[in-house]
Amino acid sequence: MASAQSAHKIDQKPRTHDVLSGETVDFPGLLLSAPVLKGLKEAGFERPSPIQLKTIPLGRCGLDLIVQAKSGTGKTCVFAVIALESLILDTNALQVLVIAPTREIAVQIWEVMKTLGAAMPQLRCYTFIGGLPVSDDIPKLKKCHIAVGTPGRLKQLIENGHMNTDSIRLFVLDEADKLMDDSFQESVNWIYSCLPDTKQMLALSATYPEVLAQHLTAYMCNPTFVRLNASDPALLGIRQYYRSIPYHPLIHKNHERKTKILIEILSSVKFQQCLVFSNLQTRAESLCEQLNHKGWPTAFIGGMQDQHQRLNAMAQLKHFKCRVLVSTDLV
Repeated sequence: MASAQSAHKIDQKPRTHDVLSGETVDFPGLLLSAPVLKGLKEAGFERPSPIQLKTIPLGRCGLDLIVQAKSGTGKTCVFAVIALESLILDTNALQVLVIAPTREIAVQIWEVMKTLGAAMPQLRCYTFIGGLPVSDDIPKLKKCHIAVGTPGRLKQLIENGHMNTDSIRLFVLDEADKLMDDSFQESVNWIYSCLPDTKQMLALSATYPEVLAQHLTAYMCNPTFVRLNASDPALLGIRQYYRSIPYHPLIHKNHERKTKILIEILSSVKFQQCLVFSNLQTRAESLCEQLNHKGWPTAFIGGMQDQHQRLNAMAQLKHFKCRVLVSTDLV
């Protein structure tokens, strides 16, 4: 498989210390295997970020880890490298299980795994997500080293006897704060109860409320905490602004005002692509239509769409077929 360029060039612009370590250690300095180093190099990774530098060696020692770092600092690469380094590829058995809160995050994790594992021709890594036929998942499980999925579909496959968990040695919770919400926790608990006692567990999150620590320590064996920049969840290089809009008692008038202001912002700020979040799917769809009508190539993605529509919207963004993606809170 040809590896895709997924990392940024370090020297293209100034980097802040939350994404670029001041130390001169490179990935070979972490004593990684040749195939993983090749995958990292072909994907454009030059030096580990601070969270990668601190966490990958601990993970490779087999420790249970609770990792908290800002979004955009390379947490997915952390557990992808640890997972790939842990595999025994001569067997067909499932060895790594990764749970993500949304289908889109699961697909993104799968893409990173395949990219970094491009020099491992025997590797079999698949996604298992809702919205697609279960019958498509069953053949994948005949030979699957890494399974990445959402809680509901993974629970269904295990419950129906399609997914054998006896050989799982690494269990990963990505976006762990979301997976500990009431909407997911019952399924996560059930999946955890089906796993072997002797396994390594990684939980990663951008935020770290105290209730999360309480939940996770119940799952883990003497976990090691890795926390960077815990007091400030925003990347140092990001500038944040807000625009206040006067309230109107009529809902549609509020929407009209917001849309007008949004178009003004899009017309005055230089950007390549933009994400707009909406709390209602009907509003997201309406906004998408209005922006397209105004000449902004726009797609929208929402929880009520079927999975093919959701994947198509993400593909449009990834391949620069739209400049604006309007999204709801996906599940």
